[in-house]
Amino acid sequence: MDRSAKVLLCAADDGIMVDTIDAVLTANGYVPNLVIVADKDDVQAIGREIVDADIVYPNKASLTRELIQSASRLQLIHCGTGCDTVDLESAGEQGIHVCSTAHIMAQSTAEHTVFLLLALAKNGLQYLEEMKAGNWHRRVGTELAGKAIGILGYGHIGKITARIAHSMGMKVLASRRNLEKGNEGGGFVTMVDLDTLLTEADVVSLHLPLVRCGLNRTEALIGDEELLKFGKKGLGWIINTSRGAVINEGALVEALENGTLRKAALDVFATEPLPPDHRLRALPNVILSPHVAGETEDALKRRYSQIALNAVRVLRGERPEFIVDR
Repeated sequence: MDRSAKVLLCAADDGIMVDTIDAVLTANGYVPNLVIVADKDDVQAIGREIVDADIVYPNKASLTRELIQSASRLQLIHCGTGCDTVDLESAGEQGIHVCSTAHIMAQSTAEHTVFLLLALAKNGLQYLEEMKAGNWHRRVGTELAGKAIGILGYGHIGKITARIAHSMGMKVLASRRNLEKGNEGGGFVTMVDLDTLLTEADVVSLHLPLVRCGLNRTEALIGDEELLKFGKKGLGWIINTSRGAVINEGALVEALENGTLRKAALDVFATEPLPPDHRLRALPNVILSPHVAGETEDALKRRYSQIALNAVRVLRGERPEFIVDR
């Protein structure tokens, strides 16, 4: 029986990934061949290595129909939080399992969301910069208790974010694709439609997968009309730790520049890395982080362990856990 396992990792090693995956595969009797292609845009290198790979962790690399069809040994594509860069239809045609660790990263992503919320409310990053520069500028902050947060996308991450926001005394509204109006989550979350969420929330926090087509499309879900509707009431803050393309980025920049929105905190962008000359970088009312919301040491260890355990399952001919809906 062949006990070798080629795992293509489309990410630079963070000091956790290789050691964790290697240890789990080895402990289960496999001889791991871990191949790293750190540049997500190096299609040639990915194409060269995927042809005989058993497992692929695409991270943020695009796995097109052409790449997937060239991979004769491929049994498992294991995403991180989202699988929007994977041609799911092609993977299904090839009989390749596609799995996600979205639930594993939920706690860390929700914590980062709340960090961004507090940074907006308490001017935390401005104070950091000014104090280091030798200044003593005092600003008026915002008390969050009694304010309404709108959670757009009420899955694993949205639910944890809602719970933390509620613990700070915030009113919690939430909206999801399969909407059932009423309360859930201990009675403190009010489920509403998108229009109601936008018109009643002080802060909107996005926790949606990126879906580019079909009835459940979320690409550019938040555009000029939605931003104008949201900006009419309350604080007018928006937080995005889901996928950049869920918001029309051009419309967002315009809304922040013309005062329709007061503040934004963004961890994700339509183009990543965010170009050095992007207009968002110059806006004083925006907080930016480089798509790291879920990437804590604890969450990454859980992610890579889950990827490796699912690799073991498929190599044994078993069904993996956390298969993505196609």
